[in-house]
Amino acid sequence: MSHHPQVPTTTETLVLGAGYAGLAAAALLAQAGQDVTVVEAHDTVGGCASFFKMGKYAFDVGATTFSGVRPHQPAGRVFARLGLQPELERVDPGMILRLPDGDVIRHADPEAWIDHVAELFPVGDQRGFWKHLYGLETAVYDLIQDKPYLPPSTAGDWIRMADPRNLSAVRLLPGLFRPMSALMQRYGVDADPRFLSLVNEQMLISTQSTAAEAPYLTGAMGLTYPSETYYPVGGMIRPAILLLRSITGHGGQVKFRRRVISLSQTRDGWWEAATSNGERYRARTVISSIPVWNMATVVKGAPQAWYHRYARQYPQAWAALTLYFVLEGVPKLPTPYIQMHVDEDLPFVHSRSLFLTVSRPHDRHKAPEGESTVTVSTHARFADWADRTPEQHREQKQRMVHALRAVIERRVPEFAGMRWHHVEAGTPQTWIHYTGRHNGFVGGIPHTVRQNMLALPRNQTPFKGLYQIGDSAFPGQGTPAVMMGAWNTAERVLASSV
Repeated sequence: MSHHPQVPTTTETLVLGAGYAGLAAAALLAQAGQDVTVVEAHDTVGGCASFFKMGKYAFDVGATTFSGVRPHQPAGRVFARLGLQPELERVDPGMILRLPDGDVIRHADPEAWIDHVAELFPVGDQRGFWKHLYGLETAVYDLIQDKPYLPPSTAGDWIRMADPRNLSAVRLLPGLFRPMSALMQRYGVDADPRFLSLVNEQMLISTQSTAAEAPYLTGAMGLTYPSETYYPVGGMIRPAILLLRSITGHGGQVKFRRRVISLSQTRDGWWEAATSNGERYRARTVISSIPVWNMATVVKGAPQAWYHRYARQYPQAWAALTLYFVLEGVPKLPTPYIQMHVDEDLPFVHSRSLFLTVSRPHDRHKAPEGESTVTVSTHARFADWADRTPEQHREQKQRMVHALRAVIERRVPEFAGMRWHHVEAGTPQTWIHYTGRHNGFVGGIPHTVRQNMLALPRNQTPFKGLYQIGDSAFPGQGTPAVMMGAWNTAERVLASSV
């Protein structure tokens, strides 16, 4: 029988959660010499970008693509500072957009992509529209580089924002308050319903919103990212393991199977956390990557109202349906990624596309020679799966698997003649069971004009020593975004400790 001391373990900074946000923040702080401890509820790293194994096969559970790894981009800056070189392969084309009437090749080269899309969808000024989007992408990355005070949370942040060098940001502001549909209308590219559907499904997997709802600034980031799509050899877990090793290599600690059940601030200003295995931790600084919905039930005292406000403000977010299987064969595909658009209603699916990731032929971490692993994901609503008996859940799950398999077998001829085995599926209830995330919300908070990126919870909360990162805080969902939030937060913490 294990014995846990009543005296709490003291650490300078306590990081809650070992997803990409928590790992990046902890690694940056540990490298800077801070005493850092990470507590993770699961038994591995990665969070929603983790993995699972079935025999000799490995599957990414959720996120499967990497982006934002160039030197001026969030993931690239983190890896460069830490001296890490994850095995990432740039893929070209970034993905196949499989429409019901044919494929659209998402070329990595912007000019090749613009030529291709203008030929297939000759409506309006396609070239002007896409040039505008790529220009916005460059401007956003130029703006956020070396500005950890974004978004401004304190008087000091606002003073730094007043720097004349930041005046260029003013021209970007309309992009946070006008939808992508307005920009499409401006360039006359909204007249083709096929093109509008293509844009909507692309934005849904990147911003969690469609053109009518998502701000065109964040929409531009979502629509241009396939130009820099990377395949992580061995899966999303491999770069996460490098971050883990960086933490421990610089003296930090990462402790698994320790779900945080309460967090409160003591009279002396320190924070005390209790975990499910009976341990307690005491820290001057806490960085939480636990989603705000969950934090509202974990944190005690005055901060609870702050988290409850955001939990009420964003009552709805997307959950996911996933399908995993092994193919006896290696399909001939120009890219590991297919976004398959569908024109039929699929049970419990709340989008018009499925995203397929096929392991690369040489990736022996995922499958033996001559076989492939496939991960399929799509959008779901928690309400479809709430309050179901185990028997009802099984029946719904079987219906979903049957429908997804049927449409994939019909629409992906590259799989023809290859036997499926090790077929597994995930529902919102699966995500709740394995990640503990409220209602199985795994896509982050959707970006909308009414609730844009600046309305998300700040990384620096109003409570001294408490910071919020992850996909439910600024700047939002996606690996590059959560790593940017981690970078900014680490810089804030280091500045406050000087």
